Amino acid sequence: MMTKLEDLEDLAAVVLVPTEVFRRILLRADPTLESDLEEAFQVPDSQTVVLIPSPEDDQELEEFLLPHKKALAEKELSHWIEDPARRPVVAHEAFDDWFEVRFHSVVVALGEE
Repeated sequence: MMTKLEDLEDLAAVVLVPTEVFRRILLRADPTLESDLEEAFQVPDSQTVVLIPSPEDDQELEEFLLPHKKALAEKELSHWIEDPARRPVVAHEAFDDWFEVRFHSVVVALGEE
């Protein structure tokens, strides 16, 4: 089946770039992660990409992300620390300390929904 222009949905993406604060949180929870973290934090393709509806401006982007920040932070923790009992409690404002958000305004999705 050939793709047509009207089949393409406009999306945007945010890339979650972990900060040094997040690395220290992970190390405090599990010191055995040190070598894995050093390698992962140096490789850009290990960063999480989140597809979102295209926002009109920075304010709309922030308004969209706000209710999802805590869950995104918890998800990132779960990638590194499997045991929920060992994960630190995530405060709502932790996301902004733990991740730099890079925005990509044009993402085109191909394929089935």
